[in-house]
This record gives sequence, structure tokens and C-alpha cells, in this order.
Amino acid sequence: MSKKNRKLFSTRSQKYKKSIEECTNIVATSPFWIHFSATIKMELNGSNPSSILCYGLGNFFESIQSKYQLGLLLTIKNEFKVKNCYVYDPKFTDAERSHLAEIGCDSLCENEEGKRSLLPGTFVYMPHCPKQLLNNLLWANWNKEILTSCIIVCNSIDQTVTSTLDRILNKYAYYVQKISPHVIEKKCCDDFIYDDVFNDMALHIFPNEKLKELEDIFWERGKEPLYDNDELEFITKFECMSFQS
Repeated sequence: MSKKNRKLFSTRSQKYKKSIEECTNIVATSPFWIHFSATIKMELNGSNPSSILCYGLGNFFESIQSKYQLGLLLTIKNEFKVKNCYVYDPKFTDAERSHLAEIGCDSLCENEEGKRSLLPGTFVYMPHCPKQLLNNLLWANWNKEILTSCIIVCNSIDQTVTSTLDRILNKYAYYVQKISPHVIEKKCCDDFIYDDVFNDMALHIFPNEKLKELEDIFWERGKEPLYDNDELEFITKFECMSFQS
């Protein structure tokens, strides 16, 4: 890279970083965060998450929605003093991954398609992610001891189930549909300054008093979920490999 291009890249990078800082400050001082943080604190009951796992931020250097969604991630991380924060999106650029490292977030190296085993106490943050990703995460952690210790913030499970045909749920969101009657869901307030950033999202907990009543057969896990390549919103690990080749 020439000296001129390096200077241009550095100037552009600083501009992006300043924009993200501004978006984070807006989130952290918003009525939305006041309400949402109170809900989180009530569910944590004095404890802090052991780690954060975040999927689906998208290209936050370019997208204003993604900047604010990253701002919420950083606000959660700072408020609850979470040291370990793992982030992945197949669309991240090298510059975005470098910035995440600078702000204390670890970019996962490969597309696990959400099939990642959670540690107890993990706070999962999945802004506007496809239902297949949540389905995979549930499949990988289909265990009441794990689920009861975690919080998942994502698109409303109730809305996903009630607004989707059964045949689509069976194909793309079997575990989402199966767990839905046993989840307690608390909708995120829709009072953020932009109505397309955190809309339709909710905080989900899996209460022990509900899950312990389920018979062992409920927790029998099927084969690894695989999907036809006809849903463009869900990017498989094989597609990521083709991008890189």
C-alpha cells in the first residue's frame, strides 16, 4: 500500500471509529437503554454474564443500523464488565475485525453456523439474525442446564413462531418452535430514536421451573440441522469458503 493510500485508509478508519463511538454514546444515554438495562439487571439478579456471544452485526463500518447494534453490544459489555466477548459475522471485513480487536472483542475465525456450545452464564446477542442461526444455536445447546443459565436477545421467538407457517418452521426452525412454549420473553422497548435498529427484538430466558417439568424425551437431540440453499439470509460455512477461494 502506497503512503498516500495508507494515509487515506487511516483517515477513513478514524472516521469510522469516531462514528461508532458517537453511536455507542447515543445508545448508552438513551431511554431505550435505561429500560432495557433494567430488564437485564432484573434477570441477572446481581450477577454478571460470564461472556457475550454476538452474531449478525453485519458491516458496521458502513451500515448505520449495524453501528447502533454494535453500540448496544459495547454498552452491555461495559455496563456488566464482561471481559470475554466473542463476535462473528461472515460479512466482516479485515478492517472491521481489526477494530473489534481494538475494542476488546474477539472475532471468531470461522463460520460455525451458530452451532457453538455455550458456557454457563453466556449472554447471547443476535440482532435481526435469520431463524436458522437461532435454531442451530438451540440445537447445539439442547440441554436444560445450559439454557437455564443463559440469556438470548434476538428476534422475538413468539413472533417468529406465530408468523411463520408450520412447514417452514419444521424445515428451518424446528428447535425454535419446540422451545417456544417454555420461554419467557420480554420485548425490547421500541422507543429508540430509529425504529429499524432494535425492532422486533426481545430478551429470552429459559426458566428452570418450566424446563425441569419436561420429560427426558423432550431433550433428545436429532441430527445436525442442514438447510437447502434457498434462503439467502442464512450464509453457510460452505458459502464462506467459496467467498474466500
